[in-house]
Amino acid sequence: MNDLGFENIPGEKTKEESNAINFNGSWENKNRSITAAAVTGLIGIGVIYFNAQSILMMIFAAVYKVIYNVKIPPNYIDRMKAISVQLKTPALIALILSEFIFMLLPALWVVRKWHTGEVKKYLRVRCFSVKETSLAIMITIFLLPLSYYLSYSILQKFKMPEIFKTLGSQLFSANSPGQFLAIVLVVAITPAICEEVFFRGYFQRTLERSLGMKSFIITGILFGLFHMQPLSLISLSILGLLFSFFYYRSRSIFPSSAAHFTNNFFAILLLYIQSRKTSLNINSDWSIPLIIVIISFLIAAWLFWIYLKITRNVSAVRL
Repeated sequence: MNDLGFENIPGEKTKEESNAINFNGSWENKNRSITAAAVTGLIGIGVIYFNAQSILMMIFAAVYKVIYNVKIPPNYIDRMKAISVQLKTPALIALILSEFIFMLLPALWVVRKWHTGEVKKYLRVRCFSVKETSLAIMITIFLLPLSYYLSYSILQKFKMPEIFKTLGSQLFSANSPGQFLAIVLVVAITPAICEEVFFRGYFQRTLERSLGMKSFIITGILFGLFHMQPLSLISLSILGLLFSFFYYRSRSIFPSSAAHFTNNFFAILLLYIQSRKTSLNINSDWSIPLIIVIISFLIAAWLFWIYLKITRNVSAVRL
């Protein structure tokens, strides 16, 4: 272990963690590869999730078009714009249902079926340090300018058409406080629960048992790839690495969930504030002065150093 406590903890071999859980699932009983379990679960649940989400969206959109007589233009660009605005409600409903039904529930089932009946222990749904969680939230907030700066710079570099820059903004923009809260539920609360249980609670937790510290690096990168947004891959992977490190370091799912919620909530909040100021006309110019990016990054780095210091002597002994 170095001065800041970067130790390569080999998962189940850490202190009394190997004795804390009764691994009586079918995969465990057959002594199969733990790494293979993590990869199989990731691919299997991922395939189910994406296909089910697409089917749900098509069904809800078709019903919505019939009920409300929504007309979708034949032109591709106009059609994409119409879908993000006129079919926003069925799209958001499909998003939230698919995450809970086809991501969260399968992840919980896999843990119980393959590994152990002690699902909460396995996922590390346990008490957490308020100080650590507060630092995780603050670090995430001060990294937001860098994340937005990278995404905006890449968008400008590749000179994407304006419609592709604003589709996501139109889908997740809100016209009222009530609609804003609904979008927070879909975009911030739901991923902070479902994606964290799936990525950190199952995939990273399982991978950690065989690969130790490497697990949070792999999980962070795959988290970025999972969102299928090539132009935001760098910023998403940075955030994924950060969330995964919080989970690995704290031995609790709550700090990473709080950080995940914080990132998504502020993105929605800034979009909501911007849309209200511009009479609901979404402006895709998210450029941020470089000096602000640098200062906020330095503050985030300082907070991260504090986080490492206060968790140095406890991360290796938590269950």
